[in-house]
Amino acid sequence: MPPTAPRTDPPDVHSAVLLGVPAPRRDPAAPAPNAPLPRLRRAGHPDPMVTDQAWERISALLPERPRRRRNPGRKPLDDRAVLNGILVVLGRRIGFEKLPQELEYGSGMTCWRRLRDWQRAGIWPDIARVLREEIPEARRIDFDRVIDSGETAEGDGETRVARRPRSTTLIRQPSPVAMEFGFTALRKSR
Repeated sequence: MPPTAPRTDPPDVHSAVLLGVPAPRRDPAAPAPNAPLPRLRRAGHPDPMVTDQAWERISALLPERPRRRRNPGRKPLDDRAVLNGILVVLGRRIGFEKLPQELEYGSGMTCWRRLRDWQRAGIWPDIARVLREEIPEARRIDFDRVIDSGETAEGDGETRVARRPRSTTLIRQPSPVAMEFGFTALRKSR
């Protein structure tokens, strides 16, 4: 057998302890291996957040909610946190039920109800205008998901908030198997 060359690899921490060799020192300027990374979306963009300047203008628009004396229930979530949750849903173009709980903006249903209440109070167009002016990521936010009653055929004078995004790319198409065999005719959707 030919003689083997001695290993020139630097020993890792575990083998250094076993061999009695001092452990290699880590560069203090290097990031820690388990350091949390900034929260980015799949596309690599950060989620939109309400800036302090925008919040000063928006908080003046929000109505004061009186608390019930009898059976007051749980305190409502902070309006700024809920608005951040709404922006995450509109910015990511996901359904309100898909809002990640780890972000701590409340549940998607809470965000949807608060948006509905602001629509009914008539202050959402003003909030959206402030957000468009103040937030740098405003171009990625889908403000069109909030449908005005003038565009709907309901006729009850109330606004409607879309819980799920309208999909333009997921139009009903035949399955790959149907395409392979030439079945491209689809039934009319109801």
